[in-house]
Amino acid sequence: MTEAPTPFAADFPPPDETRWRALAEAALKGAHWDRLVGRTADGVSIAPLYRETDAPTAADPAGLPGHAPFARGAHVRPDPYTPWRIRQSAVERDPAEANAAILDDLAGGASAIELVIGADGVAIADADDLRTALDGVLVDLAPIALDAEDTVAAATLLAGYLGDVGAAALAPGFDMNPIGALMRTGVAGDMAAATALAARHRDTFPGATWLRADARPVHEAGGSEAQEIAAALSCGIAYLRALRAAGFALDDAARAIAFTMAAGPDVLLEAAKLRALRLTWARVLEASGVPPEARAAHIHAVTSRRMMARHDAWTNMLRTTAAGFAAAVGGADAITVLPFTDALGRPTPFARRIARNAQIILMEESHLGRVADPAGGAWFVEKLTRDLAEAAWTEMQGLEAQGGIVAALENGALQHEVALMRQKRAKAFATRRETITGVTDFPLLGAAAPATSGAWTTPSTPSASHAGEVARAPVLAPIRWAAPFETLRDAGEAAKAKAFFATLGPLAEFSPRANFARNLFAAGGVDAIGPEAVHADIAALAAAFAATGATVAVLCGADARYATDASPAAAALKAAGAVWIVYAGKPADEAALRAAGVDQFIFAGQDALEALTTLHAALGIAA
Repeated sequence: MTEAPTPFAADFPPPDETRWRALAEAALKGAHWDRLVGRTADGVSIAPLYRETDAPTAADPAGLPGHAPFARGAHVRPDPYTPWRIRQSAVERDPAEANAAILDDLAGGASAIELVIGADGVAIADADDLRTALDGVLVDLAPIALDAEDTVAAATLLAGYLGDVGAAALAPGFDMNPIGALMRTGVAGDMAAATALAARHRDTFPGATWLRADARPVHEAGGSEAQEIAAALSCGIAYLRALRAAGFALDDAARAIAFTMAAGPDVLLEAAKLRALRLTWARVLEASGVPPEARAAHIHAVTSRRMMARHDAWTNMLRTTAAGFAAAVGGADAITVLPFTDALGRPTPFARRIARNAQIILMEESHLGRVADPAGGAWFVEKLTRDLAEAAWTEMQGLEAQGGIVAALENGALQHEVALMRQKRAKAFATRRETITGVTDFPLLGAAAPATSGAWTTPSTPSASHAGEVARAPVLAPIRWAAPFETLRDAGEAAKAKAFFATLGPLAEFSPRANFARNLFAAGGVDAIGPEAVHADIAALAAAFAATGATVAVLCGADARYATDASPAAAALKAAGAVWIVYAGKPADEAALRAAGVDQFIFAGQDALEALTTLHAALGIAA
């Protein structure tokens, strides 16, 4: 006789949200409930608990995978062999070297190639260069996409090449990007020439994407998730109108647009961002009269550059893997994982291999490709998808009210809003409310950097294709969140800067603040002398300091020990030759400590960049 399964849940009382909230509020000990509520960069709330009431409703359904409004993905079920395209970027300058890298990537598991053409990509000047770069590539199996500075010229060459090799049935990504050029260089590409080329070849390449709505410049300049989605939508709307003017039917015009989005390391937020883009784009197409089956957004996700770090670059593998995972969960059609050395220079074969293998593991070992909409039904993700969609829709309407994204770029309004968001996020990193492993937290001084195959050569001025043209818009200059800390760290390490750790009391007392100070100082390239040393008394402490020849000392101890020993220790260190004394922690009596010789206070929540800059000045390190 088969026994009935044990009803484990029967041993627990039914969940009661009211009781849970009462317990949570008791744990807050009088603090406001908002302490448990997170916020995205756009101010979207992230609650501590989600329930069935946060799921899509009959009035606003999520739909099914492969059906409008496509929030749950563009496909009914994933392709078991290629659930998404592993699109590897080719950036080697020499076309022959690029060809070798492309063939290696394809042999190693990549299923699509993005040919980057320009100053930081392959030097493709004519049809012969393109033929060399793509020699031996089975373009009927591995689609070729372009990311070029001169998009129309590159697309013209690719159309000619594919026509010559008889690959008319392929679905290439010509992905001309005139608005993206305006974002990056201040000079717009030729929209009329781009749409004319698309109209001329649309029957030859019926499955091609012709125009790229690229929101990466907004992301890489420090923009928020809603700003990124809004820029993508507004680009898409501009391209939809341009393709219609060139003679495309509405549904054909919609299918001719590819969206490129950055993917950051916050898995659920980034997954919701891609879902929100599909949801809002479906609404745009619905309003435009596009039939439901043609409303799916084709999304190419590229791991974020602004999240990458130069120091301890190995940690970038964690970031890019998380970002690739987010893109897969969010339902991207193609994913490019950037090499972990991207912030340092051009990738080596090893860095490219790690980039593509991260996706292979996600696809074939983690089996993400076997699940349609992996995050679907999760109340948090469903609610966040809709909240981001609403925030992005408001942002998009603001852009359209100004006459569209081109007008908003030319009058500088979009750049201004992105700058405000960048300043807000930069402050969070400066105060270490947001952290960067290996840079702001747990920095490893003296670590050797991984190898690259050469430096990037991105010019600071518009590309040669725009030479002589007057810029029409301020550029959206890319940033990296780690860069301000890296500048300080480079200066500190170059100066071989050190600070003496004046530890008070036993190890168990001073180690929390000593570890905090050591971590902060290392973020600015300042090494620690004796961070774990135990001194018999204040006289022994002062003698140990004098023996090192250091000029800066940092007091580290518990509050009770500070109350009795901090001022005498500061006075003794000054007498022993200390030029600058730092106190780790918030002072109970700042005036008394300053009178005793303390010059600077460091504590959690302060602007770490300002604190490190002050410390550098005390150490004589030039700004």
